[in-house]
Amino acid sequence: MSFRLFVFDLDETLWCVDQVGVDPFEGPFELEGSHLARSEKSTVELRPGIRRLLRAIHRSGGLVSLVCRSQEETCNEVLEIFGIRDRFFYPRYGLQEKGEAILEILAEIHKRLGVVISPKEVLLVDDAVANLVEAKRVGARALLYGRDIRNLSELQKWVT
Repeated sequence: MSFRLFVFDLDETLWCVDQVGVDPFEGPFELEGSHLARSEKSTVELRPGIRRLLRAIHRSGGLVSLVCRSQEETCNEVLEIFGIRDRFFYPRYGLQEKGEAILEILAEIHKRLGVVISPKEVLLVDDAVANLVEAKRVGARALLYGRDIRNLSELQKWVT
């Protein structure tokens, strides 16, 4: 099956966060190398292969989005520092259920681009089982990072 929309979680899926304390990670961040952003209290490491995967999805005509429970402002800052913020269409942040967020993204794609994508043509990659259940509830396919796939390069086979 080919997918037309790839939706990713950020924390512990597209990147790993190491932080001091239990507060949400926050900036300002500075780039160290191509895969590491560091602030006073947090370090964010972009998983290897994500830029290559995003380029492959875009070359194949696919769309990419995000559904993440972290703070939008901080996520956007880090995505900008990594140079990939513009790769994601209508990302959704906050405590919204991931299935509902996927449906909102699909509606926005239809509204803005005039393209109809069925939930069956959506692949969610997340590190939490509950989020996969939510995505499947709305008809999307879902893979658990760390179990179904161990690294992002494994997703290349899903990109047509």
